[in-house]
Amino acid sequence: MPQIEKQAEKEEEFCQYKFDLQSRLQWLPAPEGLFLTAVKDDPAWADQDLAALFSPRELSQGGGRHRLLGRLAAKAAAGRRWGRSPAEVEIWPEGSGRPWSHQAAGPAGFISLSHTRGAAAAVAAGRPVGLDLEPWSRPMSDRAWTWAFTPGERLLAEASGRFPARLALWCAKEAAAKSWGRPLLNHLPRVLVAEADWPAGRLTVAWRGREREVSEVALSRWDDYLVALTL
Repeated sequence: MPQIEKQAEKEEEFCQYKFDLQSRLQWLPAPEGLFLTAVKDDPAWADQDLAALFSPRELSQGGGRHRLLGRLAAKAAAGRRWGRSPAEVEIWPEGSGRPWSHQAAGPAGFISLSHTRGAAAAVAAGRPVGLDLEPWSRPMSDRAWTWAFTPGERLLAEASGRFPARLALWCAKEAAAKSWGRPLLNHLPRVLVAEADWPAGRLTVAWRGREREVSEVALSRWDDYLVALTL
């Protein structure tokens, strides 16, 4: 089959799947210029059907089904952000490991994605951005709480109200670190939740180092998941 016909066939298959996906993709509220989407896994989706939506280069990045789901959300978010079909967008990491959207014709851009048990989310933007997604009821042990947070941070958590405090602080750190292009676990002592406005669902996360960086993180709930997004 000629290459053009193969490409047209693949585009048609993707669009058919994309049409079916519309009922599952949820576009979440986000500030202007940010395109945030989330999707839940579906056991009816065969692994090979998910894999068929990605290029060989994307598939060469490895990872299991949950990673594919995250990249699928990223393709949808980036496609909407830059006015492209998701089939025209590829997701692979830049040198630092931060995921990046690439298009055959047009701009590349910033994305952040997160995948967890049974769901994934992604955001696309024209600037660095960070996102984290976790099950709302995910526990954190006392040992981890003491190890990962300073006494001041633990004090901030006492007025968390409707949010699961331990998880919210962790997700905020994760989102901020992603926006800075720094893996959280490699830099945990330098990533500090400095302020908390729990009624507004806003946390201020700072980088403690020679270069001070500050990110405002918005917390929200999507179904049974906590979403942390840098503003």
